[in-house]
Amino acid sequence: MKIYHRLRTRLVAIFCMVTLIPILITGIYAIQVSSKTLRAQALLTQTEQAKTLKNNLFSFLNTTKGDLLFLAQSPAMTDYLSLRSTISPRYNSETEDDSAPQNALESQRQTLEQEFLALSRNRRIYYQIRYLDETGQEVVRVDADGLISQIVERAKRQDKSDRYYFKKTMRLSRQRIFVSPLDLNREKGEIGIPHKPVIRYAVNVYDNQNRQAGIVITNVDASQFLNLLDEVRLVNQAGYFMSHPDLTGERRWGGPNDLDTGYSLEKEYPQLATKIRGQDGTISTPTITLSHLRVPIAGTTRHWTLIIQQDTDDILKSVTKFRTTFIIILVVAVVIALVLALLFSARITRPIEYLTRTADAISKGDLVNNRVEVKDKGEIGQLARAFERMRVSMIKSFERLRKQTRT
Repeated sequence: MKIYHRLRTRLVAIFCMVTLIPILITGIYAIQVSSKTLRAQALLTQTEQAKTLKNNLFSFLNTTKGDLLFLAQSPAMTDYLSLRSTISPRYNSETEDDSAPQNALESQRQTLEQEFLALSRNRRIYYQIRYLDETGQEVVRVDADGLISQIVERAKRQDKSDRYYFKKTMRLSRQRIFVSPLDLNREKGEIGIPHKPVIRYAVNVYDNQNRQAGIVITNVDASQFLNLLDEVRLVNQAGYFMSHPDLTGERRWGGPNDLDTGYSLEKEYPQLATKIRGQDGTISTPTITLSHLRVPIAGTTRHWTLIIQQDTDDILKSVTKFRTTFIIILVVAVVIALVLALLFSARITRPIEYLTRTADAISKGDLVNNRVEVKDKGEIGQLARAFERMRVSMIKSFERLRKQTRT
């Protein structure tokens, strides 16, 4: 008998079709749906991370803006400017002879100085906090190195009238804030070593007669937030990196006003730079997946671009792991189903095969030695007992026939 004619083979085939086909269809569908869900979740996690960093950056810069406005409008500043205006509209405490009004003004200046010092010590995010009068002369200056804040004595305070930030701030209207580009700090025209990234916030101040009386300016220690970005890229509006995971640092500060290496967004992502400069979003290629968001700079219309990049394989690692696990489970389920199919089909067909052999022997006349014994309470058992009754009946019929023949 050919194998495909056997009942067991047919039962196994039917069992497989009824059981395995739904399992395979369901499994493949589950893999597809779950893979898409996991991939979407991984991309959402990356995007949410970018949004969190964006909010942190904006909050940090907004805080510095608030500090600046506080200093410019504080009672100590108001009292100093009011007293200064009553002595001389163009008074400079650095050159006037001592007098009671001048001593009072100097005392008020020292009060302002202490206020700047207290803010510097409390925040620890400023390299410098200064008040420059309308001529550009530093009247109050507090320097900090991240750990120690100190007042700069009169002899070391400088004339900053030729600096771009002073000139630009003095041209602004009331309450408008000057925000410099984020760049590397320079000392005497040279970039300082180690590099100190700085962004300057400045605003005009006015005396009680509404006359422009100089500016308040803060030099913000940008490393306070750049160091937190770690593997995240931050690009200025010109397309140069201010933060980059490159450990050598050669890809940062490539702009002409900084290290002038020329390394920019276009060199990092030659095919994607235009998209990154566009609207916020996520870009995925076979090799990398990145999320990019614009970060508005508080007090300006400018922005930076925050870029979180991961290898696409890393993004899809959970998807791959899920697929592998699910396929293993599916294969095990198929094997178990096949084994069960073979066991159940054997249990069903073995008594039938036994009855077939017995019936064949009985048909050849061997009635005595082929007692039908099948331990089954179902239909197969009933069929076996019917076979046994038939065999016994045939034996009795043959015995009666012999007796009648003898007589």
